[in-house]
Amino acid sequence: MRRIFVLVLAGTIVSLTGATSWAENSSILRDCSFLALPVASVDADFVLLSGDTLKSDNGSLTVSPSQTSLTLTASESTDLQDKAGHVTLTATVAAPGVPCETVSGEGAGFVILALPLNGSGVGVVYTISWAATFDNGMHMCPSAITPSNTSPDPFVITVVSPSS
Repeated sequence: MRRIFVLVLAGTIVSLTGATSWAENSSILRDCSFLALPVASVDADFVLLSGDTLKSDNGSLTVSPSQTSLTLTASESTDLQDKAGHVTLTATVAAPGVPCETVSGEGAGFVILALPLNGSGVGVVYTISWAATFDNGMHMCPSAITPSNTSPDPFVITVVSPSS
């Protein structure tokens, strides 16, 4: 038997099931849920970093020098009422000695950005700062209402030799 909980929040009815869970932050994922409960989350939006050679080892992210870009995705939760919401995402890629690049985009339900890794020689360390909005601009991440990301939590990636 599946339990269903209903929460009324700012005039919006949000349904929670016992099967719902939040993603929690990891080296490649930022949880943008705006209310974390002990067994579920409300509005499980997220930001995800990916790439062909992107690897996570004990929380450290690495890429090979052949990786010329990464992908950053911001996505609404899969709730039927939510997945059509407007999403925006802005990211800045910075590394010592490499000009900063800022990219942004928007979409319905999700947005995907290609993040350039210019000058990706071995030893370069990139910091990817990001900010997203969900729910037609009503839900910002990071913000005080996203418990897992109340302040900016950038992604940090080091370029390593392929044999590493």
